[in-house]
Amino acid sequence: MSEELPEDVGTVIEVRGNRVKVEVTRGGGCKSCSMQGMCFAKSTPAVFEIDTDLQLQEGDLVQLNIAPGNRVLSAILVFLLPLTFLFLGYWLASRSLAELPSILIAFVAMALSFYIVRLLDRKIGGKMQVSIGRKL
Repeated sequence: MSEELPEDVGTVIEVRGNRVKVEVTRGGGCKSCSMQGMCFAKSTPAVFEIDTDLQLQEGDLVQLNIAPGNRVLSAILVFLLPLTFLFLGYWLASRSLAELPSILIAFVAMALSFYIVRLLDRKIGGKMQVSIGRKL
């Protein structure tokens, strides 16, 4: 029986003094998630630059610690914001328009939320608090 790796695992791809670049390996939860393409683009892995006191080499596996607040904020932005825009867009449009135009406006509002999420990701995505817990 193989030992399962912790959820947040990365591979060290570059070492420069106390600063390392870590490429994130999708966790075990990603395999069963129907939204697995939303978190990371399949063709471009997530790479974090992290300061650490651990003696690491390229190719080392490390356990990452991601701040719980970042996880909650990410979940809200990726899942709750689009739903909020969808329902709010429908509700506002249905007050003065027929049902079909209201539905179309709701989907346009949801598409707008995806654009907003993308902008926020570019602005605050690099500020995620990620640290290396231990070498595996």
